[in-house]
Amino acid sequence: MALLPDLAKVGEMRHVARAFLRRCRVSEPVAGFVVLAVSELVTNAVVHGEGEVVLRITVAVDVVRVSVIDRNPAPAVLKEAGPDRESGRGIRLVDALSESWESNGEETWCEFRDARAAA
Repeated sequence: MALLPDLAKVGEMRHVARAFLRRCRVSEPVAGFVVLAVSELVTNAVVHGEGEVVLRITVAVDVVRVSVIDRNPAPAVLKEAGPDRESGRGIRLVDALSESWESNGEETWCEFRDARAAA
């Protein structure tokens, strides 16, 4: 799913992701983590990315992969947000919740294990 960079669309992306995960029978605890990652990665792409934002969610037998693509060549990085900062924790949250994550600049992705997921 592609969208113009607009923070107002992040909630819509969460809703679409939740519905897709439900149809794919992803377990509820994992789906909750995936939706949170969608929110953080899409927000990060809207705030720090360039151009259109593309969200892809792939569900395989035991892995759910979330990929967010924009045109910014700079990779997402882990930051230390101070206790008084209102932002800067998104990638750290994705790192804590997912099995793995990576960013090559234009694409940032993460994966979640779910033995009950079905293609």
